[in-house]
Amino acid sequence: MIQRIQTLFLLGVIICMTLVLVFPIWEKSNPDTGVKYTFDAIYWHEYQQNDSNPNLWELKATNQMFYLVGLSAVVCLIALYSIFQFKRRTVQIKLGALNAFLMMAYIATATYFIYQGENKMDLDARGIFKPGYFLPIGAMIFNSMSNRFIKKDEDLVRSIDRIR
Repeated sequence: MIQRIQTLFLLGVIICMTLVLVFPIWEKSNPDTGVKYTFDAIYWHEYQQNDSNPNLWELKATNQMFYLVGLSAVVCLIALYSIFQFKRRTVQIKLGALNAFLMMAYIATATYFIYQGENKMDLDARGIFKPGYFLPIGAMIFNSMSNRFIKKDEDLVRSIDRIR
């Protein structure tokens, strides 16, 4: 089970989707008004620049969001379950397809909230994408590689069955 390459790729999916909870996804600041928005998988933060020290930001408002945390947790659990389904390769392939769909939903939801944040500030400058936005893309690459090797194993087993 652990010695298979697809298991390592599925562990990569779990690691990437767990790190999404740690890293910020997006940030945008307006130096004229002294307002900064940051967005991670759990919270929307709105900061106000300190008048006495412009390098310090004071937290002005926070909104909790559990959509992305829930999607990330479901993706991690499905990938973990898929690791232990090594004897049922067709089930692993279906779980990989479900995971790909859920990761696309994660990216679409994050993008939706980013564009909401873009509309909160009327600036010509764009916000900065942080590592939390790109980690699900890495997880999708790991997921597709694991599905490729699972399918390769399934094709090998079917070809051996035909020889018998």
